[in-house]
Amino acid sequence: MIKYWKILVLLVCVFGGLMAITFRPPVDGVEIAYISDYSPAKDVLSHGMILASVNGQLIENMDQWIEIEPTLSGPVKLVVNGNSYDFFVDRSNISDIGIDVMNIDSTNLDFGLDIKGGTRVILKPQAENSSSEVIDQIMETLKTRANIYGLKEINFYPVQSSTGEYFIQIEAAGVGREIVNDLLSKQGKFEAKIIKPVDLVNGQGVFDLIDNKYTVTEGENNSVKIGDTVVIQGDKFNLEGIDFEYANRTGNELFFIGNAYDGKDIELIMTDSQHAAIMPVGEGFRFYFTVSVSTRGAEKFAKITSGIPARMDMNSGDYYLKDSRIILYLDEQPVSDLQISSDLGGKIYTTPQIQGYREDKEGAVSETMRLQTILRSGALPVSMETVSVSVISPKLGEGFVTSAAYAGLLAALMVVVVVFIRYRSFKIAIPMVLISLSEIIILLGISTANDTGIWAAVLVVNLIIMGVAWWKKQEIDTFTAIGVVLIPILGMLSWTIDLPAIGGIIAAIGTGIDHMIVIADETLSGEKKDRKMLIGVKDKIKKAFFIIFGSAATTIAAMIPLMSIGVGLIRSFAITTIIGVLIGILITRPVYARLIELSADKK
Repeated sequence: MIKYWKILVLLVCVFGGLMAITFRPPVDGVEIAYISDYSPAKDVLSHGMILASVNGQLIENMDQWIEIEPTLSGPVKLVVNGNSYDFFVDRSNISDIGIDVMNIDSTNLDFGLDIKGGTRVILKPQAENSSSEVIDQIMETLKTRANIYGLKEINFYPVQSSTGEYFIQIEAAGVGREIVNDLLSKQGKFEAKIIKPVDLVNGQGVFDLIDNKYTVTEGENNSVKIGDTVVIQGDKFNLEGIDFEYANRTGNELFFIGNAYDGKDIELIMTDSQHAAIMPVGEGFRFYFTVSVSTRGAEKFAKITSGIPARMDMNSGDYYLKDSRIILYLDEQPVSDLQISSDLGGKIYTTPQIQGYREDKEGAVSETMRLQTILRSGALPVSMETVSVSVISPKLGEGFVTSAAYAGLLAALMVVVVVFIRYRSFKIAIPMVLISLSEIIILLGISTANDTGIWAAVLVVNLIIMGVAWWKKQEIDTFTAIGVVLIPILGMLSWTIDLPAIGGIIAAIGTGIDHMIVIADETLSGEKKDRKMLIGVKDKIKKAFFIIFGSAATTIAAMIPLMSIGVGLIRSFAITTIIGVLIGILITRPVYARLIELSADKK
């Protein structure tokens, strides 16, 4: 049996592919795709949870939920992730419960938005007469955020209403409310403000900006005069290109707030281990990362912090600027509030640090990623409002997959007929179809996520099979040996199966059929007396593989530039085609050649 070791390797890879595709614990219910802001389940349930029943009635699919949801009113009991939750739905205030769901995947395949459906979000710019140029700028920023954050299968479209209003339509394979509200619809306006205290002695003080020092004097009606400018609490003014606000007064101490940095000053987000970390602190997790800002912003920092005296912190023993802090804002909401080391007063400081705290590590990681994404992508030109959220039906994609399956069966039948007519042998035609089917299974198995353990086991078993074959002095060719190792390693990757990827599968199958016809034709062609001779068969197979490798190399070379472009539609097609070709030349073509060799031997 070990002399057929290549066939054994193929069978192990096919079994691994089937396990990677189908091995998952059974789950009853539907997956929560989105929870609206007005939903009573807001901040209680979240995207990705499994909704199993409503008021004691089991929910088996999305259509059943759509049928039941309009009838929900008053007390509602939901069983989600095995836990029971009680809500009250007041239909006088809301039109629905605000929960959108999707069917749970029956396999481990990550189908794209065009096949399994997803979430459609409509955003509206909160500005009058937004032009098409503004919409284009918003879309480019949102695309950058999506790419940085790692959102897959997300598309952006400009939409114009009959009244001329512009909207942005976002379609994604399931995005949570937190992604829409905290990432996509956020304007991303960043500001770093510093509290600058000024002490009054006998009604006078000094407003120090390094090169210039402005006299501060008390005025009438709680006003103060800074140089030639008179302000009262809440007034904003500008000195030397820096925007200040007179915040408040405590006794003889005045407090001003100066804008040191804004989004335009951010040049780099540092994420290496020396400048960023997430660490456990008490019962939660503290996170921080460093940003590099422009010289312009650093100079404003130096001016604002100039002249502020130092004070020792009694808890840590460190020295900080007295009564001064740097507060970082995102969309006018504070995200960090930090003391300033006394060593930095009046200095040009280009690497401020953003810090935060969350109760769990997952939340700390998510918040860090959100802040870094928004800061990297920059601010939107206007703020955005979420107009609507809905679930996209997967019926069109499901119909396409069904049609593709029927087309594949018809193509397989035609291949059997044509090859049988050419060679008058089902021993040539049937294996060709089975080999193509095995390529599809292995390719789809490689594309699945969370299958590292399965493919690691496949790698070990294949190495054992090849080792025994070598020990039994069986012929070990280089390319199959590479396939024994490389294909299971590729199985630890994953990508989305969308319509372009299905196109790549079809392209790989077509290439495979061509290669197998080359093997059969080169091996079995010639005079009848040559066909009956065992001698020369291996040479013919080597000649066939020379042609096959040349064709495969050309295909892979053509796909690599498309894959590196990074455009979703082209990228998934290129990846699927390349891996399909590698499976063929390293695993399945050698097996088919071995079957043809055995067939020629029997003749």
